[in-house]
Amino acid sequence: MRKTASEKHFDRIAPNYDSGKRKYSYYYESLKTLLGSLIPAGKKVFEIGCGTGDLLISLRSNRGYGMDVSSEMIKIANAKNLKKPNVSFSTKWPTEKFDAIFMSDVIEHLDNPKETFRKVRGLMDEKTTFVCTMANPIWEPLLMIWEKLGWKMVEGPHNRIKYSDLKIMVEETGMKITKHDHKLLMPVKIPILTNLANKYLEKCLKRWAFIEYFVAVKA
Repeated sequence: MRKTASEKHFDRIAPNYDSGKRKYSYYYESLKTLLGSLIPAGKKVFEIGCGTGDLLISLRSNRGYGMDVSSEMIKIANAKNLKKPNVSFSTKWPTEKFDAIFMSDVIEHLDNPKETFRKVRGLMDEKTTFVCTMANPIWEPLLMIWEKLGWKMVEGPHNRIKYSDLKIMVEETGMKITKHDHKLLMPVKIPILTNLANKYLEKCLKRWAFIEYFVAVKA
């Protein structure tokens, strides 16, 4: 089967993916904190677009399953986590039910988000929560400038989708959104300024925060 442009892109960046993330550790640590507040430890968790597995591992799940379209990312994830028998990684969709399902910075790379939501619902029971985080589309022009300057990893093929459109897709596939919010007004670490922005200014300027996310359950 021929690989898609997204698969080729993530296979290509896989060897340098972890080192690239370390340059933006403040953002990724903040993302881990946010996910940890939405998905309690000890749950059975499925991550869509797991990359090399760091977000899933950070959640301390009772059973974790990570899926990614990039076979190179999965090779690295499995190699990194050989000593964690309760977590596994694959390019294949699971068939079992989960307590929590999440994807971070993935929705913009999907060819058919609505079909993905439909698959997600099939893995949910009445108590399952689905969490989706993404970069706030407002930041897209600045992100593209940063990419051209070499200040961030190359994004690859993507399309930022407005929350209003995502909400319609989610509801049409039989889920309902229970929470929609924004977090992290300043996603980079700058002494004094970052703490000031994220601790105090974010309350008033939340709509412009970098991370946009929603939580959904089975309708």
